[in-house]
Amino acid sequence: MEYLLHVLTEKCTGCMDCVEACPIEDGIRVIPLPTLPERWDIAICRHCNPAPCVEVCEFGALSVSENGAVTLNQSLCTSCKACTAVCPFGAVFLRPDGMMAKCDLCSGSPRCVAACEEGALVYERVERKRFLMREKPSVVELLEFKGLR
Repeated sequence: MEYLLHVLTEKCTGCMDCVEACPIEDGIRVIPLPTLPERWDIAICRHCNPAPCVEVCEFGALSVSENGAVTLNQSLCTSCKACTAVCPFGAVFLRPDGMMAKCDLCSGSPRCVAACEEGALVYERVERKRFLMREKPSVVELLEFKGLR
């Protein structure tokens, strides 16, 4: 079974309930859109398949778990930020303490989704996940675009 975390920004009110529910410090961010008053973007890992962050990590700190979640092993992470550079959703963060942070789907039951009363976050089973991710640029293309290769 494959699941996908959908972000419906048009439903987000910026209430921050998802941020407060997340057990990972900086695992999710709600960002005001500067050109659209009262509109928000939600930066959260979508657990891509294939995941550019996993592909680019030279240290094996990122991997895909059995439930499809892209997880971060802090003991292997060097905070090189290669994963941040290639994430198409801007959802791998460098915390103020120098550690990387990203959503791990709360072992398959994301607390942020349960906390969002507006329905801006949806976690559901999909059949087309691979098809959806096929259209994303490759890691090499992302690195070249960002001038890192």
